[in-house]
Amino acid sequence: MKGKISTGIWFIFFGIIALLHNFDVINFNFWAILPYWPLLIIALGANLIFQQRPNGVLILSVINIALCIFLGYKGLTSTERFNFGSKVTYDNTTDTIGTSTSVTSAYIQGTEKATLEFNVGASAIVLDTTDSSLLIEASSPNKNIGLKLINDGDSLTPQLELNTVIKQNSKGNNKINLALNTLPLWDLSVNMGAASFTGDFSRHKVDKMEINAGAASINLTFGMPQVETSVIEINTAASSCKISIPKDAACRLEMESILTSKKFDGFHAKENAQQTDNYNTAEKKYLIKITGAANSLNISRY
Repeated sequence: MKGKISTGIWFIFFGIIALLHNFDVINFNFWAILPYWPLLIIALGANLIFQQRPNGVLILSVINIALCIFLGYKGLTSTERFNFGSKVTYDNTTDTIGTSTSVTSAYIQGTEKATLEFNVGASAIVLDTTDSSLLIEASSPNKNIGLKLINDGDSLTPQLELNTVIKQNSKGNNKINLALNTLPLWDLSVNMGAASFTGDFSRHKVDKMEINAGAASINLTFGMPQVETSVIEINTAASSCKISIPKDAACRLEMESILTSKKFDGFHAKENAQQTDNYNTAEKKYLIKITGAANSLNISRY
């Protein structure tokens, strides 16, 4: 019971903050509180220590409320901006130089594998497929966003980097349409904060995907795995994550997460993990690794 009280306090805290932020009642800096995620481990430790003590409910309530107040203060007063390796910025005059609201890269016949690092903050990303003449296409209907696409690879092994610049103190809805060619095998890395990512990868071939996110909403659909082990690694805090995979796809889920609500369809416990019945016998499979705190996690089969 005491554990449920502690978890409830955190969910109420993040729910109220998110609601007030979404309706512009407050301007909460979610990125500023991410370095303090170990406080959630402290809260979990306190729960283990005091759950059987007299007045444990009162003690745990005070501890968790105090931690929430501290995080609330940091989020409301900090001026720290999103900065994934200085790739996501809020602009001054020079930040927008070399950016555009639309960027593309051509598909070269014979390209079998492509790498993309996508750094984005405070935006809604929607994935689509592009025509066969383009490897990648990204655009935004909002002039508030500037995009910059860099290719550090060669013609047949492209290594793409897509960065965003967002105007400071904007209250507009920032949307980015991202389209990827379905022919290459993709190695994807997405760094996002206070953003949403909706993507249907059922037609794409994914070798590896890594998502690092804070205060984010993630909704991804995948097709049958195309390699021996397709690795999906998600590191999140205070985020909602929904993943859909085919009912016949073999999958293993390894999770290190605290204060997280979770729902898995078609999985059973196996060696400190969750996996489907056909995981050990399948030639091609998914390995999903999830790390984080204060998240909502849902993995469904279709």
